[in-house]
Amino acid sequence: MNLRIPAFFLALGAALSVPSAFAADAAIAWQGKGADGKTIRFDPQHLRRPAILLFWATWCPYCEALMPYVQRVLDAAGKDRLDVYAIDIKEDGDPVKTLRERKLGFTLIVDGDAIADQYAVRGTPGLFLVDTHGKVVYRRSGGDAPEKVEAALREKLHLAAPAR
Repeated sequence: MNLRIPAFFLALGAALSVPSAFAADAAIAWQGKGADGKTIRFDPQHLRRPAILLFWATWCPYCEALMPYVQRVLDAAGKDRLDVYAIDIKEDGDPVKTLRERKLGFTLIVDGDAIADQYAVRGTPGLFLVDTHGKVVYRRSGGDAPEKVEAALREKLHLAAPAR
């Protein structure tokens, strides 16, 4: 019996040391509705460029704070080298108007709650960076400050640090 208790703790320790499920997992394919009502498909097995999946809502102050930093990353990379999908979730506002007013050049996906469920996003903002091989190479965790998120995205995308 004494041998079973240490084995249990070894197994528990091994289970707890496993990195988060999305640390280097394959991204999940999805389809959603764009601002114009047309279907937009995301197929991580056939990406031409990396993609940021940003789960947000118009009423979320943390999203509002983060979005300009993501825009700076998009501007630094260029639209021909990076896609940013602003996947609107838990919404009761006007995401089209909000993106326009904030002068953000992201591809809007409306009613993205089902996509958020696929990625186990429970709150906003959620952010994933998917490389051209379809792997999630970065995930915003907890309350990471916008500056920290921008720095991590720039590092993963091999972009220069912003001018100060």
